[in-house]
Amino acid sequence: MRVGRPWTTFRREGRARVALLALGLGLTGCSAASGDEAPARQERPLVADASLRPPRAVDSLLSLFDQTASVVEGEVVDVRSEYSPRTGPWTVVTLGNVRAHLGAAPRELRLKQAGGLLPDGRQLVVSHVPRFVRGARYVVFLRNTGWSLSPVLDEHAFRVESVGGREVLVGAEGGLVSGLGSAGVRQTAPVFETVDLMGARPAMRAEAQALGAAPEALEREAFLSLLQNHLRARGLTVTGAFREEPVATASSLSVPVTPAVANPAAPRAVPLQPERDVPPGQP
Repeated sequence: MRVGRPWTTFRREGRARVALLALGLGLTGCSAASGDEAPARQERPLVADASLRPPRAVDSLLSLFDQTASVVEGEVVDVRSEYSPRTGPWTVVTLGNVRAHLGAAPRELRLKQAGGLLPDGRQLVVSHVPRFVRGARYVVFLRNTGWSLSPVLDEHAFRVESVGGREVLVGAEGGLVSGLGSAGVRQTAPVFETVDLMGARPAMRAEAQALGAAPEALEREAFLSLLQNHLRARGLTVTGAFREEPVATASSLSVPVTPAVANPAAPRAVPLQPERDVPPGQP
């Protein structure tokens, strides 16, 4: 699990560009109209929902379960960008052939995440928001809290890969899921490269190929069984509902921005504090 505040940066063709503050980054918004849809979709107004809990830090297994609406598995059938001047760019990931391992879910899910293509071709990249590979299968933990950047709970979107004839789960940093502990989902050292901005399927790292896949990694089915057994043994269950759209109550966004290397004097931050499980006002 990554620590620290999220950041945003702008890129064109994979190279860092100077971050622009002029966008205002109103990412507490609602659905944004797609830049290539005709006619343009009408935006929904921001509506505060007092019934939704704010997100909290995922610093233990119990806090993970407490903020999980459902654990689903599905195939990425579409990844597309939406943009509006008011809410900025969003990336919409569609999961098809979805089945719920915990909780409930429809057969198709839209995961709307902050960041994506701008009209001028640059790309807004937001840290702590998982990147998805089109055509890959994922096991995803969905939030039951309000959210501003992603409905995926603290980057818990694990790609299914075949390693050594076994189906294993790969985390955001390329490590393999190896079990559950008091702090949450355990992962090995990175075995795969991370997903790039184009969403290409990452290769296995050369050192991992030389040494062989981590033997401590759990197979997909074993991890899902372990998850269900942990809940059953503690008399717990996942509760609440997953929301497809961000809500105004999520949190007061604040994200440090990584400026381009070529311009170290550029401003380093914009007002944007994420829902990334850090209550407003805390580091």
